Amino acid sequence: MKERRIFIRFCVLQAAYWSFFAAFPGYISAFALSQGVSTSLLGVILAANMLCALSGSLVWGRWVDKNGASRKFYLLGNGVALFLCLLLYFFGRSPLVLLITYSLFGFMTGPIPTTLDAWVITAFPQRSDAAARSRAFGTLGFAVVMLLMGQLIVRFGYGAMPAAALFFMAVNFIVAPFQPKGRAQAEIGESGTEIAPAQENPRQLLSSRRYVLMAAAVFFTGMAISPINTMKLVLLENVGGDVSVLGWDSFIGCMIQAPFLMLAGKMRHVRSDMRLLTGAGFAMLYALFVIQAGNPLGVIMGTICNNISFGILFPTMREMTEESVSSGLRNTAHGIIDIAYGSLAGMLATSWSGAILEHSGIAAMGSICIAMQTIGISFCFAILMAGRKRRKISGPPCASGV
Repeated sequence: MKERRIFIRFCVLQAAYWSFFAAFPGYISAFALSQGVSTSLLGVILAANMLCALSGSLVWGRWVDKNGASRKFYLLGNGVALFLCLLLYFFGRSPLVLLITYSLFGFMTGPIPTTLDAWVITAFPQRSDAAARSRAFGTLGFAVVMLLMGQLIVRFGYGAMPAAALFFMAVNFIVAPFQPKGRAQAEIGESGTEIAPAQENPRQLLSSRRYVLMAAAVFFTGMAISPINTMKLVLLENVGGDVSVLGWDSFIGCMIQAPFLMLAGKMRHVRSDMRLLTGAGFAMLYALFVIQAGNPLGVIMGTICNNISFGILFPTMREMTEESVSSGLRNTAHGIIDIAYGSLAGMLATSWSGAILEHSGIAAMGSICIAMQTIGISFCFAILMAGRKRRKISGPPCASGV
């Protein structure tokens, strides 16, 4: 019963955090454009945010691993994030303030989703689907709030963003202190005293070829989808949509994604390398739909494919990482994968996507996205072939019998 209550609170934390993310960062591009920021400058601002999210994930992820401080960082990161949101809204009319504030926001919030997921994994080491199932509630919260915020912004203006951010952060601060601290269970020596975990070097992650190939595969997948995600409002406006359509786009996509996360445990009978390839394939469909879209429905169809992709990739990435690394590098390893898929890929992609979209059009940007995803799928095939070769060498379970 106690474990059930802890899991329910984790679901509330996921929902509250991702609702906050939908309420403010989810509409930051629309807010910046409303302040007169060009698409080229917006690309630079988003790239700076992702660069800082990358460095923050490495710095804070390692600190959480060393100190077992998931709860402490979660509260600290969210508190600073809320302060920066308010600063950004009231003083973000200056492009310089917007650039600096949103960069600092990335440094503090980049590691939060990874920390929260790893915190769930630490609390439920015997439930491999716990992180994905709890994240499903975050997806649902994100979907509902993205939909509502689009309507609220149209009706009341961008002042709805900080008001919603304050509400969801209050939920976080009320619930998080009741959760376990997030320190992995210590080993007990012969004398009955706790043995501190050995400090492990992050370079050990490079010794796992499967982990490295997976990081490469999700990196190029991120390179393919990030330009479309960050420029979604511009793409929708180009085919007759507006900020309210952006809300519907996110809502429909997330409602499609949530069942895949909830059923992550059921999908484990499919080999992880096949799931990785399938997720990458749906990401390719995302780019193909958007590049051919003649109306908002075409973009929404692409968004559905992208959310199916994430619904498959997220639990697969977490599972493959857990299988490839030790618990002492858990936050660091998950953080690097999230960096590869999210902040690093996004930083590189959004730094050029705005300029390409502005000067060469959607077709040029979409063609680059398709090329990137082709490379990502190639790495997925490499993992698949390596797995088949390994199984062929080891032979069937009864090969050494009679």
